[in-house]
Amino acid sequence: MNKFVLGALALTMATTPALATETSWSTTDRDLAGLSTSLTQGATGASVSGFLRASYNSSSDISVGGDDLGGFSIDDAQIWVNGSVGDFSVVVQAEASSSMNTPESLSAAGGLSVLDAYASWKATEQLKVQLGQFRPAFLGSSLRNENNLLFIGRSYLGAEYAFRDQGVQLNGAFGMLNFAVFAQNGSDGAAKEMAYGFRVEATPMGTASNNEGVLGAADNASLTVGLAYLTNDGAVADDISLGIDAAFTMGVFGVSAEIVDLDKGATLTLPGAVGTVSDATPFNVAASFAVMPDTVELAVRYEDFDDSDNTTAITVGANWYLQGHAAKWQANYTTVAADTSANEFDLIKIGLTVSI
Repeated sequence: MNKFVLGALALTMATTPALATETSWSTTDRDLAGLSTSLTQGATGASVSGFLRASYNSSSDISVGGDDLGGFSIDDAQIWVNGSVGDFSVVVQAEASSSMNTPESLSAAGGLSVLDAYASWKATEQLKVQLGQFRPAFLGSSLRNENNLLFIGRSYLGAEYAFRDQGVQLNGAFGMLNFAVFAQNGSDGAAKEMAYGFRVEATPMGTASNNEGVLGAADNASLTVGLAYLTNDGAVADDISLGIDAAFTMGVFGVSAEIVDLDKGATLTLPGAVGTVSDATPFNVAASFAVMPDTVELAVRYEDFDDSDNTTAITVGANWYLQGHAAKWQANYTTVAADTSANEFDLIKIGLTVSI
């Protein structure tokens, strides 16, 4: 690579190691193919792409410096580099923000940080091995890139498992069945205890979509179901998460759901960062309807945290697609209810996403 690509790699970058399909190995690959401007350099193909997500946030229930929330936030500012030579490829990504993209998260542009950075080898037409830093293949929503989200923020479950760790992963694609098996460093870092797990994803009906919601969905019915397992053999205690998710679309209507069983120390961050929940089974359900196909989509999401305070969150959203997910306006209203009134809040977000 020339100095430009080496410089871009030094900025650090990444993408989403999602499960493979018959035409693509991951959500990351599909995103890059749709967004990147190719730069051919000798025998090695390389592409550079990225996106910016900014939003205005307002809430009389969230305090910032002793005053009500009412300001702007850089939710994501990412640059990607993807290159390949023969059967080998590399993905690197940098982000100028550390937002987890939960409904109430705010962030400002700051120093660049490493997200994903991994190399992969296409061993066969069906199998690929990747080594480096990436997201664990757990929930489908946690593997999706932020510029392709139906709502401005991920679900809380999706955000919880969108972290990165260093390790190795085997991806496989066999017809309607895709799988990933991974081993990563885990909570004790480079010590000998490991985190490991798998995800199996099947599309028994229609074709799998890279997008949340119904943008780009076919008129005929499509169903994708995923089952995932993650355990972290940490130095202090183990934690185990078992997840199931599903997405169904048909024409202008779509619905999705995800549920995770948190066991043996696995936790989920509650809204407002007021604590975590463990030994529980949180879930969420979302539905969307394209009022104007490929232009205007309305959506609603319900989240139940299965905690002792009976915390729930409802998000209502509207998307105006100017160039699909590559250029869109979004408006969200989130309300969080709980038995403890101090943990309740309402939040309005208006956001713009532009991908290049």
